[in-house]
Amino acid sequence: FVLDFSPIVHSEQGCFLMIKSCPLEYKSILSDVRRTIHCLESSASFKSIVLVADLSKTENFLRQYSSVIDIDEYKAALNAIKDERLVDHIVEFDGKDTSLVKKLNKAWLGNEAKATHSSLGQHYASTFLGFEFISELDCYCANDVVLQMDSDIILHYEKSMDGILNCTANFDDPRL
Repeated sequence: FVLDFSPIVHSEQGCFLMIKSCPLEYKSILSDVRRTIHCLESSASFKSIVLVADLSKTENFLRQYSSVIDIDEYKAALNAIKDERLVDHIVEFDGKDTSLVKKLNKAWLGNEAKATHSSLGQHYASTFLGFEFISELDCYCANDVVLQMDSDIILHYEKSMDGILNCTANFDDPRL
């Protein structure tokens, strides 16, 4: 299920932001996304900002820090993110479509496993879906960069920094 909010089309190389989230972050996702967008977009703009909501796991999280997970509150926070237009797209992944999971795993891992998470608990199928979604956007170019991050990453930002522009400028450097 994908909510699409932005018809913006760019033809030049650029950078996409993909923020990954899961229901464990139900209390913080709205403020985390606000903080991330404010911090990163104050120095550069992205071609598109995509929030990947991984709903394929609702318990026994890797590094679980809360015994309570409120799916309804998480979905309400996703709706608030949509209402505030903090992101251009929200890609929800529930992992129930095994043919999709097998297709993603085949494309990215070379096998048709039905798993959405590694044996150690790291989620990956939702990340693959986010990359696939971005690559299908009209504004996507083959040489674009995707900055992928978890929603609960804490960023340090100074206004004197050139931010994302500095980071992505090196991708065009033929010496790299």
